[in-house]
Amino acid sequence: MDSEGVVAAKVADETTKPAIQEDGAESKAGMTDLLMLTDKSQLQALAMLLRNNEELMMSQAIKSETERIEYLKTVSDCYTRTMKLLDDSMAARTTYERSGGTRSLVARDMDDYVVYGLNACLQNVRNCCVRLDAIDKLRAHYDALADAVADPAANVEGLAAEASEYKAAIWQYCYNQRSASARAHSRAYSQALKLEGIDFAELVRRHQLRLGYGSKGEEFEDLDDTQKLEVYNSIIVESGRAGLPVRMFSSGRSAGGPKIAATTWAEAVSVFIMAAGNLAWDVFTTEHEVEAILKGSLNLLAGLGGFAVEAVVGAAVTKAVANVGAGVFACSLAGFVVGAISGLIFVGVSGLLINLIIGSPRKVPDMSKLMFHTAVMPDGMALAYAVSH
Repeated sequence: MDSEGVVAAKVADETTKPAIQEDGAESKAGMTDLLMLTDKSQLQALAMLLRNNEELMMSQAIKSETERIEYLKTVSDCYTRTMKLLDDSMAARTTYERSGGTRSLVARDMDDYVVYGLNACLQNVRNCCVRLDAIDKLRAHYDALADAVADPAANVEGLAAEASEYKAAIWQYCYNQRSASARAHSRAYSQALKLEGIDFAELVRRHQLRLGYGSKGEEFEDLDDTQKLEVYNSIIVESGRAGLPVRMFSSGRSAGGPKIAATTWAEAVSVFIMAAGNLAWDVFTTEHEVEAILKGSLNLLAGLGGFAVEAVVGAAVTKAVANVGAGVFACSLAGFVVGAISGLIFVGVSGLLINLIIGSPRKVPDMSKLMFHTAVMPDGMALAYAVSH
């Protein structure tokens, strides 16, 4: 058995217990906080355990054989692409470390960036359909960094600063999304928004205007991705949830671009706007107990072969109504985002839907022809705890 199989086998019995499968059913102290796995064999074991648990869950939850094959492929792709990215980043680090110099420092930070990014994908995103999209974004950015550091004409010092900034930022996004201790930092902020009756779109609008992006009547969807990222980061920082690097993650209203040179910014911004958008939604919904409410309603639809979803902008955050006879689940847009990230509501194009909502939080994507499913997805954060012990 290879090393990853040995590590996985050691924790297989513990990590397949129902207590770990159930959302929030942590049986050990500390499992409500993210534990960053920096040992590659442990991260590989986590990817394997997620695959094995998700394959079993999909086999039980999806009634249609055609759909089941599609979802099982998504589960498999999450695993194989995770393993390939880990292998490639480690190989590059080893190669550049042999020659030393600044490029070796870039390769080291690239490798750490991949490790932290994959921790975010595997532990914070329980919906494998959304996770695959996140892994692909991380892969595209890694490839751009790898091409840049291999370029003989590269500004290596600038690239080193860039890679260091990416590494610091992804750590913050990863660690501060689902951890209970991190959520505690923004609970008062979320409670204040709840008492004021401020919805997510209005919260975004406030920060957009505060940053000066709207003086000509621009809507959020009219902003470029760097500006959108800056708006989301403004929410995160104000809430107290996380401190983020500021040199790069600002569009620079006078300069029209990032404050420091960023060779791979076009690929990086796709990674970070998804991470920041997810985290901003998590900040907003912290005080609403949305997951528990969704789970109670969605249980009624679990026996159906699939159901439609109607998400409503402006609806109460905790709106969750299951019409079993009509096969329809109605919820707020916030509820849909929480349900999709947690995997309680999933469809093959979940990643695309979340991207559209992050890019335009005042609009609901067209979901009229989509058939959704529900299940309790394996909890990567709980599995990571088991792997590490």
